[in-house]
Amino acid sequence: MLRKLQALVVLMCMSSYAVTATVSIGTASARGNMRVDGYSVKGNATLFNGSVVETGQATADLRLAKGTEITMSTDSLGTLYSDRLVLQRGVSELAATSSFQLQANGLRVTSNGPSSRAVVSIKPGNTVEVAALTGSFGVTNERGILLANVRPGLPVSFAMQAGGSPTSISDVGEVSYENGHYYLTDNADVKYELTGKNLKKYVGTKAVVSGTLQAGATPVITVSSIAINGANAGIGTEKSLLICGTVVAAGVGLGVGINAVNQSSTPASR
Repeated sequence: MLRKLQALVVLMCMSSYAVTATVSIGTASARGNMRVDGYSVKGNATLFNGSVVETGQATADLRLAKGTEITMSTDSLGTLYSDRLVLQRGVSELAATSSFQLQANGLRVTSNGPSSRAVVSIKPGNTVEVAALTGSFGVTNERGILLANVRPGLPVSFAMQAGGSPTSISDVGEVSYENGHYYLTDNADVKYELTGKNLKKYVGTKAVVSGTLQAGATPVITVSSIAINGANAGIGTEKSLLICGTVVAAGVGLGVGINAVNQSSTPASR
């Protein structure tokens, strides 16, 4: 009897897995050819959890549940799941709820609210660019540390620094004092609490801060050095900063949506 019960449980688990693996999570459409899970497709395709979508000379529109819409530009590659798109090459435009992520090179791009749309691009040199078209998007690293809040007109570039410390930070921003605490609000619209000595004299100024970062609802910087921002302040430009091994540069380009008109129907390469 015990063996029969064990066998029944195994069969039920296998059946559940098979059903889960074959449940559609959305559709893809292109005016030309694309590749889905290694197969060349022209027109429409059904998407499943873990589907790999690759475009050639045609863009592809992906539509998922709960209103999530993704447009993959030409020559782009990504793996799609019910809660995220892992972009491996190219450019994607995302309109989604805050529960859906677009991941690229270890970064996680998430909508901060409804009616938000952004373009995420993978550039040479391990660089990711994020531009918000409407609304705003938060960008975090693999440890969940907020690197930037991206808003329309202020695109941000992220470059991974080899061997960068996972807790070090060098940042530029406005120093404020609120309810007995010191804060730094940087150019990427991220607010940090500051702890350290002699912070009072920097209130109301734009300062360069270096130290160690501790994650939290409001991240905390334990300050090792602080100076008023200037030509010799220690960071090349106030638009660039270093957070946990990632170089963040604000205002690096112009965010433009992906052109939805395909240029041709040439099959996807590779």
